[in-house]
Amino acid sequence: MLKPIRLAALLALAMVHVSCLPTLAGENVDLSGQQVRLTFLQTSDIHSRLLPYDFSPLKTDVDLGLIPEAGPFGGATRMASIIKRERKNASRILHLDSGDAFQGAPVFNLNLGEVEYKFLSLLNVDAAVIGNHEFDAGAANFTKQARDQARFPVLAANYFWEDYNQPGSNQTALYSAPYALKNVGGIRVAIIGMANLSSLNSIVERGNSMQVIPLEQNEILRSYVDFLRPAVDLIVVVSHGGLTEDQELVGGYEAYYEWKLAKSYVNRAAIPWTVREWYGPKDVDSSVVRVWVPGVEGVDAIFGGHLHIVLNPPQTLTDPGGRKVVLSHGGAFSKYVIRLDAMVQMPPKGPPTLDGAEIVSHDFKVFPIDGLWCSDALHAYYKSQFWNPGDFLKDPKVRQGLDTCSAAEDLATTQLLLPYITDLDVKLNLTSLFSYAPQNIERRNNSTGGDSPLGNIAADSMRRRQGVEAEVGLTNSLGIRDNLYAGPLTQEAMFNVFPFENTINVMFLSGREMQEMFDFVTQRSSERGCVSQAQVSGARFTMDCAQAQLNNLLLSCDPRKNGADCPAGDRTGGRKPWQCLQDATTGDLGRCWSNPGEDISINGLPLDPNETYRVAVNDYIARGGSGFLVLKRNTTRVETGIPLRDSLIGFMQNFCSCDDILAGKKDPLGNLLGKNGQACGNRDPQKSDHWIVDDLIVAYCKTAKSFHDELLADRGGCSCADVFRGNVSGCTTGASPEDWVRTCEGAVSAGPALGRCNCRDALAGAPSCGAVTRATRNFCLNPTGVPVAIGMEDGRIARRVK
Repeated sequence: MLKPIRLAALLALAMVHVSCLPTLAGENVDLSGQQVRLTFLQTSDIHSRLLPYDFSPLKTDVDLGLIPEAGPFGGATRMASIIKRERKNASRILHLDSGDAFQGAPVFNLNLGEVEYKFLSLLNVDAAVIGNHEFDAGAANFTKQARDQARFPVLAANYFWEDYNQPGSNQTALYSAPYALKNVGGIRVAIIGMANLSSLNSIVERGNSMQVIPLEQNEILRSYVDFLRPAVDLIVVVSHGGLTEDQELVGGYEAYYEWKLAKSYVNRAAIPWTVREWYGPKDVDSSVVRVWVPGVEGVDAIFGGHLHIVLNPPQTLTDPGGRKVVLSHGGAFSKYVIRLDAMVQMPPKGPPTLDGAEIVSHDFKVFPIDGLWCSDALHAYYKSQFWNPGDFLKDPKVRQGLDTCSAAEDLATTQLLLPYITDLDVKLNLTSLFSYAPQNIERRNNSTGGDSPLGNIAADSMRRRQGVEAEVGLTNSLGIRDNLYAGPLTQEAMFNVFPFENTINVMFLSGREMQEMFDFVTQRSSERGCVSQAQVSGARFTMDCAQAQLNNLLLSCDPRKNGADCPAGDRTGGRKPWQCLQDATTGDLGRCWSNPGEDISINGLPLDPNETYRVAVNDYIARGGSGFLVLKRNTTRVETGIPLRDSLIGFMQNFCSCDDILAGKKDPLGNLLGKNGQACGNRDPQKSDHWIVDDLIVAYCKTAKSFHDELLADRGGCSCADVFRGNVSGCTTGASPEDWVRTCEGAVSAGPALGRCNCRDALAGAPSCGAVTRATRNFCLNPTGVPVAIGMEDGRIARRVK
């Protein structure tokens, strides 16, 4: 897949405004000719997950060491303890953070990054790159947090900030830098920051609110490497570009540029770009060229982020000069700390050379952050055998290990977080419970790449919200940041799903704009494995990713032939005829193009190009975010002020409860109805007037009803519900409250699952459940009266890949 042009400007000015090489303060140790160990600690994409949280670890997480039963996971106090411990266990060490410390948990929504940068400062992080989510509350807010809270270098070499002396400047240039220099026990290290470009669409425009011009990544890195190499032994990059972008720093990549921007790089004597294809007359400034941008020589290691993956083991790349480059990615959401021990061959004594030192080997370790974070032995114990659910936590060694690790969590970080935790308790009712999910409601479709269970609910909630009542709802898939996990659904879970403060906007789009919107969704999805990048309601369509790939080839055609000279392959199955488009990229010729969004229907009727449709979207894409320029150009946007988070909660609160489902009230069509007259279950994709209640949901409701009946059954003057409430005064026997609890534990079934335990254990105060909130206890005492969250894929987004 070739890359489209994506930068506002190439580097066209001197990158360094000094006339001498940098100097390094630090310990002067003669290490000439020696092999020396240098340890790197890496954190990445913390996303405000400073407090431990529950989730269902994937197989990849378990393979990396997370123990599913040892939740909650992550948390700043545990991460701080690991980093401080590892600093004590290494003589030469650097801690690098790969960006996106901000956004992803409620503490950011209230404090806008203040505590995240305070935490990194407390850790004495040696450098952090700027992530795209650092700007979620605006560039001025990022500058404020960097100025007031960051006691470490904040890096971005590939951002050229506008003049900070201008009125209205964010002044970000004053509080960020392209690189940092460290002398680590005699090893001189340059750390260059490569910030994100791919997720910040607005920065490709002049005069953007971030006041930054993005610079071509390989050329700016090449310039800094050439500048710094004579003064240092090692050069490492801390990056938030993404895995492919990090690989391309070393290996090179293809890109499109106007000839007037590319020609000086193509024509230079050293490390020239190579033109692979012309679009338009040769040597004409306005023509577009497909070029090969060479990789950068002289980098020793790259510590990357943005994609939330762990490279286990790290990749070893080879730069154009044959130098080996270590590439590490450190995961996300405070789940891991990465340790990489590099064996560095120092250069011999003598005048400095451009080769400098070199990493000749490395060791790698992942520290998983769960309740047993401090014990390698118990992680090995978990892996040593198969465990039935619940058995691992019942082991006395494990219980002791959990207590030991809890006591070892970093006290300084605890003190830092306490006022913020109190603030969250006061201002956000995070433990309030609004629904129960018998099974996970996934944000992604793992089978076809189309619509997802959670995506469908989210889009439906936007479209059908009172005061919105749109014909179509559409939201970007990446705006849905987490699954809803099986168990009670709380306000905190909803902050994890929708951490951004996005609201519903209403727009009026013509049928032609609707076609363009679905074409864009298909095009963007085709670049990401044909996995849908939007979720919809009230519409059905097919993503023809094969057609999108054909469009990307920019096949030439004669405009006078109206597409007749375009490829004569299969145009059946809903594919529209070829068009021959003419634009600045094609000169006198046109390019072959056809709509990749196919079979579009709106509430059962084919899309009418001459109709106007009322559409509900989130405010981010309404303003052109994620590349939705068709929405940005539209002038009908109406801000409702309704948060997506509140819309989804309200929608799910109107789902049927188990009481509704088991009551069996039906309409004339046979659909189950709730107490408010709402249909229960999910709409049948084959029959729009038919609703389906999954057998799994019915089975769960029967189990919950049986559990509830057992709680209320008379046990000699009292019920187990009374016992679990601590009220045994009515019980006729003389048994102690503790004896009654043990009796009820044996008399009552497990009940609804709560993640780490079940309702019976939670009501009985089992240690494996951890802290049980009042809302959870109330749910367990009456589980059949709570709305049941149901989600399913219904094929509203299909795809075509051939």
